[in-house]
Amino acid sequence: MSADREMRRQPRVLAVLCALAVALTMMPATATAAGASACQREPRDAVAQLCADQNERMYGLFVTFIYPDVTYGGLAPTVGRADFYNETRFYTDDAMTKSFAIGLDMRYIGSETDFQPYWVDYTNGATYKPIGSYTMVSDKKNHTFMAIPTCSNCTTWDIYYDFAKVATTGAQPDPDSFHLITGWDLTDIPGEVGLTATSNRVRFLDGNNQFRQFKTTDTSTRVPQGNCAPGADPVYCWRWDTSTSANDNYLVSWNTTKPIVRPSGTPLAQRDAAATADTEVDALVARAQQLVNQRYAHR
Repeated sequence: MSADREMRRQPRVLAVLCALAVALTMMPATATAAGASACQREPRDAVAQLCADQNERMYGLFVTFIYPDVTYGGLAPTVGRADFYNETRFYTDDAMTKSFAIGLDMRYIGSETDFQPYWVDYTNGATYKPIGSYTMVSDKKNHTFMAIPTCSNCTTWDIYYDFAKVATTGAQPDPDSFHLITGWDLTDIPGEVGLTATSNRVRFLDGNNQFRQFKTTDTSTRVPQGNCAPGADPVYCWRWDTSTSANDNYLVSWNTTKPIVRPSGTPLAQRDAAATADTEVDALVARAQQLVNQRYAHR
């Protein structure tokens, strides 16, 4: 290459490098930044969800809640099947496109409601896997869902339901996460479904293998309301009543209730939910921690 051509090339190279530096500073934050969140995305269904997005790495999760009671209003006999998911999802890549999830599927089949615990592997599409058999009524007990790494620096997680190992995920992109989402996702007939109160008490496993609560500053929510204008279709008229419980700026629980409302905005009667004692939840967390301690005692 001649000296003249090289001298002409240098300003172009410098210009390209400068443009690249500017572009990099303007790029959106990666998953390591707490600003990115699934709660910033437009939901497809009637959801009541809490997102936890933090800079600290998460290596596992633990969540417990009591299965709610359900009521229906004005459903046509031909409505067919509808599913209502209380799901906790653990993202394993920066773009939040790969993940796995655990939770409860309340399935309305026209004549009854089945309560089916499940887990889903979202790495290659979505593979839904039921856990055990279903029941047709809430037993008013706290049920627990947990995911912990299969081994040190593994990209697979072992799935536990009520402290029994039920599955292992497929290989995920990364061995950790910065993003989690928990709560309800209702499909098909959201306006005709009423749910008693649930309190999702969720914790993450930190780098020291300890289950910890999220800082409230690292959480956000998405709770869209349905169309309840006069004359609206009752199927698409819904609302959620939500709140968070906190202790010293740390999240204790994500609380949701869903009454049945009509386009006039008047709720139908709603039953009270079963209460959960903090001492009971503390005992469940301690049991989960003991399981983790036993697994990693040799490390």
